[in-house]
Order: sequence, then C-alpha cells, then structure tokens
Amino acid sequence: MADKVSFTNFGKRKKVRKVKRRGPKKPNINAEELLDEVLAAKKMADQTIEESSSNLIALPFLEFSALQETPFAPGEWNPVKITLSNTGNGAASTITLSFDNLRARGQTIVESLNPGEDKVVVIELRSDDVDKTVSRLEVYYHSIEGDTFTAVRRDWFPNDYEVANIFESEIPPGEDKNSPLYQHREVMHGDFHIICGNCGVRVPSTFRICGKCGSRLQKRIDRRGDWGSNLDDPAAVQDEREILIKKLQKLGELKDKGMLSDDEFTVAKAQLLN
Repeated sequence: MADKVSFTNFGKRKKVRKVKRRGPKKPNINAEELLDEVLAAKKMADQTIEESSSNLIALPFLEFSALQETPFAPGEWNPVKITLSNTGNGAASTITLSFDNLRARGQTIVESLNPGEDKVVVIELRSDDVDKTVSRLEVYYHSIEGDTFTAVRRDWFPNDYEVANIFESEIPPGEDKNSPLYQHREVMHGDFHIICGNCGVRVPSTFRICGKCGSRLQKRIDRRGDWGSNLDDPAAVQDEREILIKKLQKLGELKDKGMLSDDEFTVAKAQLLN
C-alpha cells in the first residue's frame, strides 16, 4: 500500500512526514453463528408469511354423536354418551345441549371447545311417557365474535335401541314421508347479544332488563340480515364472513338431509375453511 506523503513548510527547510494509511480491519466473523442467524431469520419470515396468508375468518363447526348402550326405559334415568368435535377453524364457546320431551341431568353446558378438540360428556335422560314420542336435541354454540349457531336432531323415546347411535338426523327414523314437518330451515341462526347502554355488559337479545344493573334495554332491531356479526350498524352490507356462514349453513343442511356423505361433507367444509 502506498504511503501518504505530506510536506510542512519550516522556512528554507522542508520536513517530510510519512503517514501510513491503515486498511480496513478484517471482521471477526463466526461462520456457524452467522448461519444460525440466517436460518432463524428465514424461519421467522416463513412464519410471518404463513400467518399473513392464512384464512382471517375463523369459525367453529361442531359435529356430535350420541351413544345409547341399553334400551331406553320410561320413568328411569338412562345414560347417554355425547361426543362433541369442533372441526372448524375457530373456537366454540358456551355450547349448550337442550332437549324437548326429555328431562336431562348432568353436564349440558361446555364452556369452550378449540379447533380440533373433542369433548365427551355423559348425561342422563328421562322420559315419563310410556308411548313413543319424537324428542329433539338442539345444540347451541357461539363463536368468539358472537355469531350464534344451532344444529337440530330428532329421535324416538322411549325406545329399544341397544348399543346404537341416537339423534343421528334432523328427521326421526321412519318419518321420511313426513320430512317437511321436521325440516329445520336453518342450521345456524341469528340470535344476537345486545349491549346495555348503562353498564356496557353484554346480554342475550331476548332480555328486556339488564341482569347486572337493572336498566331497561332498548327494543332490539332485527339483525338477521348480518348473521350475528354484532356490528353497530344493523344494515351493514354483506361481507365475506356472512357469505362463509351461509355456505356452512347450506353444507350442514345438505348433510342432515342425506344429500352429502360424511366424506363429501368433510372435503367441502375443509375447502371453505382453509
């Protein structure tokens, strides 16, 4: 490397000073550490891309089965095992099992069920009727955003089923010819919560008095048009979430009516939610 030469004037004598230019320092780099940092950065970038490209609409979808192991005797408590499965991509909350023409005891409310999670509850049902009557099981649940869903199944009680699944269809066994009498037009419906203007607590839409502060609630505006989105404007335009919920509704109806097999239903639902 050439030296830099500078001159200083001291009258008649000239003093020459040589200044050696320093080159850049060679960095002290650990190749293994650098490789680890690059791989960590790539992993973080991949995760960010995956999260940003994932479906932003998260909705629960509950499937359930009920198992009766012994014949259902009238006037007695009969155990039934119910398996709940959340096959959607969003958490389900406040899952409620409701029965018509049957008395129930045991766990009929499940607080939450995450995507891919199963829950088995054993409850006891009782029918005081000697003659067979059609009874209904209705499963209510909610999404985190406040959407309300419900699915309906019917069956005969008391009965002589032994080690058999019950409540398998919306139409009770043997009643195909009377199917219009039993058809449930909506697998999901728009029952809403409303917000108390005084204390801000959220209460069911059927309430007229706030359970926390006792204030009278305003009359609810019918908001079935926006499918439980809980928007301030009840006349909000149709959005992607509404369209997706309606498509899920149609899939559930087709499965209940036997027009879709289990495999076809699973594939179609996965295409909607993924």
